[in-house]
Amino acid sequence: MVGESLTRRVSHWLNVSKRESRHHAYIPLSNVESVSQTSPVSIAIDEGAGTTHVQSENAHEDEKDTADGSDTGGQDSSESPTAEENVMLRRVVDDIPLAAFTIVIVELCERFAFYGLSGVFQNYLQNPLPIGGKGTGAPASVNDPVPAGALNLGQSTASGLQQVFSAFAYVFPLFGAIIADTKWGRYKTITVFCAVYFVGLFIITASSFPFFLRVGLGLPGWLFGAFIVAVGTGGIKANVSPLVADQYRKTDMFIRTINSGERVIVDPSLTISRIYNLFYWCINVGSLSAIVTTQLERRVGFWAAFTLPTCVFVATPLVLISGSKLYYKVAPRGSIIVEVYRVVRLAFKGLLTNPVRFLREARTTGIWNRAKPSLLVSSDDTQDKNIGTSMITWDDSFVDEVKRTARACQIALFFPLYWVAYNQITTNLVSMAATMSTNGTPNDLLANFNPITLIILLPTMDVIVYPSLRRIGIVLRPIFRIWLGFMFAALAMVYSAVLQHFIYSTNPCGEYVGTCAQPSSIIVWVQVPSYVLIAISEIFASVSGLEYAYSESPKGMKSIVMSFFLLMSAVGSVINAFLAPFAQDPNLVRNYTGIALATFVAGNLFYLCFWRRDRNEEYGNAIEKWNPGLDSQEALNS
Repeated sequence: MVGESLTRRVSHWLNVSKRESRHHAYIPLSNVESVSQTSPVSIAIDEGAGTTHVQSENAHEDEKDTADGSDTGGQDSSESPTAEENVMLRRVVDDIPLAAFTIVIVELCERFAFYGLSGVFQNYLQNPLPIGGKGTGAPASVNDPVPAGALNLGQSTASGLQQVFSAFAYVFPLFGAIIADTKWGRYKTITVFCAVYFVGLFIITASSFPFFLRVGLGLPGWLFGAFIVAVGTGGIKANVSPLVADQYRKTDMFIRTINSGERVIVDPSLTISRIYNLFYWCINVGSLSAIVTTQLERRVGFWAAFTLPTCVFVATPLVLISGSKLYYKVAPRGSIIVEVYRVVRLAFKGLLTNPVRFLREARTTGIWNRAKPSLLVSSDDTQDKNIGTSMITWDDSFVDEVKRTARACQIALFFPLYWVAYNQITTNLVSMAATMSTNGTPNDLLANFNPITLIILLPTMDVIVYPSLRRIGIVLRPIFRIWLGFMFAALAMVYSAVLQHFIYSTNPCGEYVGTCAQPSSIIVWVQVPSYVLIAISEIFASVSGLEYAYSESPKGMKSIVMSFFLLMSAVGSVINAFLAPFAQDPNLVRNYTGIALATFVAGNLFYLCFWRRDRNEEYGNAIEKWNPGLDSQEALNS
């Protein structure tokens, strides 16, 4: 018993930064270690995921709609755990509300449609209609080495359009979050944008039928439909994960006596992590839809590959409408994005127009203090000129929160170069596979090794690897994990560059293999490590980055942080769009090499800038161990 108690004390100390105490108001994603195929960045969690839990009813409110969870059963107590119980008692997961399960199904259907659709875009845009085919985009024979195709735009243009589509899909969630916060609320926003999404799916599907391809409506249909899909996914992406979190409304830890007689702590943060674990798992399961659609494009045609996701998506609004009475719906409270913008504008006023004065005031008062109302309304303050004080709707503490948010967002500034490497899996690597010996395998099928790897490794890391390392005293802290993610992404690009070199060396057309009638003799399955390495990098970089920024930002600023991370993903897509004219034969080896070098340098610069934060976290956790009521930020300031 003594050894077990000691083990629990050590485990608590090592993981205290990843657990939510009664005074914490964030969702610790580190307990999940899960990501979507596109990044968390694709999981846009706004402040509702945090503020809902702070503002909702107390921890002991009755929940009518629950589903089976871990360590359920027994008798709940109204008492909160003491400091000693926080260390000694085992923590368990609460029941998961039924409403949360239905929203997870909604996200699974939406991701099935998104990835099933976009998984075949590269072939649809890049390649011509196969000679001898029926005009559907499928080759004349399954064993025909020619890839499926329709619009014949070429690799460069196809990759560029893909990146522009991706950029729009990551920019529009900003507007979806604002609409939900200020006008409609999350449920109505998701429902309305589902209708918009379906219109885009219908247009892309209809324009891919042979008749419309023959009359030249394929490209206009794709452009218009893809834009509408990006708008639709933006409205859903920004709000669906917070809506899931809204359904579990307990906020404080409490004691439960389970059927065996053991007293345990029911931890809402672990319950939220379990919900998101299920949520992210379903995202990756949904992304496997591309396995089916890539087979359909090759065996039937693009109309069939697009029809399947469109039909599955119909389940999304049906589930939402049928489950409407189950959901806890947070009313719109207004968006703070405008206020944050005004604070930043005041804090950095004069940086470009009068840098000497800006630097002087920054040294004397501090950059962020320049936006505090207590300074702005001072009668002898020269900054008060030309400032409409009626526009100041915040207090000094709000400025401090903006400062913390800016600090949390700093780590995202290096991520666009990571996304440049990551986005190769949906564009240039798909084109690379088409130049290899496929033996009837769809060239865009291999991209599914990314979600397959995630589905296998995520629970392995969460249940086996991380706990085993913690038991021997090794804790992989966020900044180090992000650095590891950059290194794995760089390694994936190095492998791709080497593979591309051998492809150029093993076909009769040399560096112009993309237009060669005979593919390389290298079998396509050799490309799998590129996708696996990228998936590993995603586990370390994407989730750890979101987790760190989300947990370090104030509870009212969660939407700002997640929106900023989405924006960085969009910036990465824009960079790739500009690189698209270069990313084609005979430059592909240099393309992958340059991206590998940029990712490697960015990762090391990132670690050089922020490695001290891991040390500060360790110090704060050590203080918090002996002061369980003290949160991490307070610990560092104590």
